[in-house]
Amino acid sequence: MEESFNITILHHGIEKELEGKLRISAYTHQFLFHIDDSEIVLERDDQGNFRAIQIGSFSEITKKIDQSLVQALIKEMETIMNE
Repeated sequence: MEESFNITILHHGIEKELEGKLRISAYTHQFLFHIDDSEIVLERDDQGNFRAIQIGSFSEITKKIDQSLVQALIKEMETIMNE
């Protein structure tokens, strides 16, 4: 089951809107986002913190994603999830 949503983040003083999808499976839930023509998954690690995983083929993964944008996304998701 997937459900779409939009999230607005502040990155370098500019608001950016990203479309996300919530993917729920048996025991986990993941948040999928498209950033810089790449797909990343946010999920919780064993300590409950978000981690970002870039998915795709090897040639797609070698593309650099703006890490500060991913960190801003993680920070906003943590804020939302802790409300």
